[in-house]
Amino acid sequence: MELPEDWEKKALIVVGAIFIITVVYAFNPFLGTPTNNTTMEQSPSEPTIVPFPENERKNDTDNSTNHTITEEDAKRIASQAYPDYTVGTPSQGSINVNSTTYFVWIVPLTKDNTASKTIYIDADTGNIVKEY
Repeated sequence: MELPEDWEKKALIVVGAIFIITVVYAFNPFLGTPTNNTTMEQSPSEPTIVPFPENERKNDTDNSTNHTITEEDAKRIASQAYPDYTVGTPSQGSINVNSTTYFVWIVPLTKDNTASKTIYIDADTGNIVKEY
């Protein structure tokens, strides 16, 4: 069986047409740009609230501070919020979050003997206001 004289030209035209259709389909210019529904996981910007029972709050009798959360309370709150971490020695300080100044206990947390996190616990309410 013999092939017609122009069979190479016709085959090349068919291959070219398939290529062009594939490229047009891949870039899909007729439907516009697709929406990207991929979301990136972000750290929460809102403070983490850890419940602190009212009846366990202790009033500090020292006149230098009127805060209701003691150092031991801060350790307990941190260990309840992050049970897999070892709680370090808290220190007092202040932090500004969303233009609000909080007097806080600064509690370092470690995991596997490396510095892992620092949390800031409001000295008045016991809420975790920031974590790094």
